[in-house]
Amino acid sequence: MDIDELRRQHADVIAIAEQLAEAVADDTQPRSVSALRWRLARLLLAHLAIEDDHFYPAMLARGNAAARATASRFQSEMGTLSAAFTRYMAAWTDPEIAAQWPRFCVETRAILAALGRRVEQENVLLYPLAPPDWHRRSRVLPSRTSA
Repeated sequence: MDIDELRRQHADVIAIAEQLAEAVADDTQPRSVSALRWRLARLLLAHLAIEDDHFYPAMLARGNAAARATASRFQSEMGTLSAAFTRYMAAWTDPEIAAQWPRFCVETRAILAALGRRVEQENVLLYPLAPPDWHRRSRVLPSRTSA
């Protein structure tokens, strides 16, 4: 497990979320947001798959009591946010966004705020509880721009 990679993924998710937040900051001027929404969804789903399939099971099996309790709580809470994000993506088709731009902006800001809080909580409260060998700060990660 590589906590630094999970943090990098968080940074990528937040970067796209910030772009989307900027796009919906003005609910009087509709903008094309489809590409941003789907890019965010792809990044988030890939990250959640790693957490669900590897990180949380490993934390529950290997962490100390505090780490296990925190991981268990975060895992169950994430189900709620994940379901809300899935509903958001399904509800807001391009025609719906165009027809209800102000409402879309409000709902987008709400889901992005919840996502931002979650990322912050994982970075600050959960990831530091991971076993020391999962923190590979000295390891050089490949550049995201390299092919």
